[in-house]
Amino acid sequence: MSFKTIIYEGKEVRAFDFLMKKENALDIISGKKKVETRSYSPFYYRLIHDKEQDELNKKDTDNFVPPIRDDISFIHFHNYNNSWFLNVRISEIGVGKFSEQYLKELSKEFDFNDFDNEWQQFENLSDEDKPVFYWFAIKEIVNHNL
Repeated sequence: MSFKTIIYEGKEVRAFDFLMKKENALDIISGKKKVETRSYSPFYYRLIHDKEQDELNKKDTDNFVPPIRDDISFIHFHNYNNSWFLNVRISEIGVGKFSEQYLKELSKEFDFNDFDNEWQQFENLSDEDKPVFYWFAIKEIVNHNL
């Protein structure tokens, strides 16, 4: 799996271990970027979804609870050859939709504009058919070597 142990406030904590472009890491450090996204793919689904909650939701559809893991609050970003890293603490993980309304809400809450030019290509699809993505709200920078 893609996890790494990092140090936060003198304690070892578990973090997601994700690749990232350096320009995006620099945007996070400068404060320009407050949300990072990942594709809604089988790989990320296995990492991010709580399998036990998924099963409970299938058995009890009246009491649905979002099956997003809440036991990991950190991400270790790095490039392919690990010549730099950026560790962040996240406040929230969400599943977003490529729709004008949803992306406007993300923009309003987090100044997120990465997909401002992408949602239009899915405008004619029903809500159920619009692609989705994972998003991570960055709460603080833990450390880096950029």
